[in-house]
Amino acid sequence: MMLKRRPRPGAASPSPVSLAGWLFADLALLLFIVTVAVAADFPPDDSAGSEAAATPDAAASPTPEPTPTAEPGVESEPHVFYVDTDAAGIVAGDADAEAALTAALRDDFEALVAQGYKVGFALTFGGAEEPAFGGDIAEASNRVLAEGFPELFGTAPMRHFWTSSNKDGIDVGTLQVELYLLAV
Repeated sequence: MMLKRRPRPGAASPSPVSLAGWLFADLALLLFIVTVAVAADFPPDDSAGSEAAATPDAAASPTPEPTPTAEPGVESEPHVFYVDTDAAGIVAGDADAEAALTAALRDDFEALVAQGYKVGFALTFGGAEEPAFGGDIAEASNRVLAEGFPELFGTAPMRHFWTSSNKDGIDVGTLQVELYLLAV
């Protein structure tokens, strides 16, 4: 009877399956090295430069520099305005309440328009004890402001939020308007 040797505990098996991962890693490394070596052997493509040198008209005229056409960015600090409103009138669409809101902000907003500013986006916070009513105040105010000052707001996104009244001088109906203006 012949005894078989038992493999030592922790010894790796030299089977082909166990070596497949190492073989794959070695082949991937070899492929990377060959790709880098081949790419380094090619000279940079200057065929456009040789054609320009061969053509006398192209060498005589200077190449125009491209002009940047990036849109202006939004200023990082908002212009913040606080105004006390007739909250119930604004939400109900009362013309007198809407006129009072636009009149309260007219001088400030017209000064921004005179300086060439446009709104990038606006955040409006309606002061109220209940979130739903505060959001309604801010939403209705956004509509009034966009209609009252189209040259300032244009198609800028306007978001409405609630802020708790009786905090930091915010009363029910106090409107906090934060305008993030496009840099001029």
